[in-house]
Amino acid sequence: MKETIYFPFQPEIQMTTTHYRELMPADYSKSKDIALFYQFETKKGQKTSLSLIPDGCFDIIFCCDAKTPSAFLWTSPVSRLKQPEFVDGCDYFGVRFFPEQSLLKLRYPMKELLNQLIPLADVLLFDPCLIEQISLAASFGERITLFKQFIHKSAEMSGNGLDLIDYSIKKIYLSGGMLNIKQLSTEIGYSEQYIRRKFEEYIGFSPKQFCKVVQFQNSLSCILKMGHVDVHDVIHENGYYDQPHFIKDFKKLMNVTPKQYKKTLAMYSNLA
Repeated sequence: MKETIYFPFQPEIQMTTTHYRELMPADYSKSKDIALFYQFETKKGQKTSLSLIPDGCFDIIFCCDAKTPSAFLWTSPVSRLKQPEFVDGCDYFGVRFFPEQSLLKLRYPMKELLNQLIPLADVLLFDPCLIEQISLAASFGERITLFKQFIHKSAEMSGNGLDLIDYSIKKIYLSGGMLNIKQLSTEIGYSEQYIRRKFEEYIGFSPKQFCKVVQFQNSLSCILKMGHVDVHDVIHENGYYDQPHFIKDFKKLMNVTPKQYKKTLAMYSNLA
């Protein structure tokens, strides 16, 4: 049986930056809100573009530039995407939220926000002083504390549909992305169309698309943890029909095959 814990991997952020640090919340296995706190520095004297891969999550990322600090919402792409808007030689602090998070209510449906790096003030009501406070913080730990204080002051998301999303996503995690949406619809008593509408509103992806993302992220976990890519093991572990099916789904989300992506990661490791 698959674990219900879902970890959204973003390996290229760590591999293309310096002084990378990350911390999972102490209650990670029970959390449905924050997946990860992280911090990195972009390399000096060169343009930095960072690749994000599909994970169904969204990040809030703070540019801690001394002169012009800023904050952005960084949303999941539908396929691997490079964002070039990063200041060189600058500290960044990020917070990754699970798809089922209930702490923040954005101004727009997530379906309208995918594939973007958006100024945070455009999509979320918050005190602008937070950006300066996090930018001037002396340490990674202090930035985490400041962000937690902001979260505690924020009103919890309200509105119909969130319990449905939370329950459905947990079922998808448990199935490893192999959940039958028709069976889910029958079990919870809502139509497939209603479930799809709520998914697109809260996380941007349809239930079927999100199942594919979870299946892909679990596959990526296998690839990252293995010394070499044994395709047959990945196929068996993650419920793909056969090798062509696995490669096709992987390439759709990553724009490269598993073998090509493994070479990309090896290249980053050699440059580090």
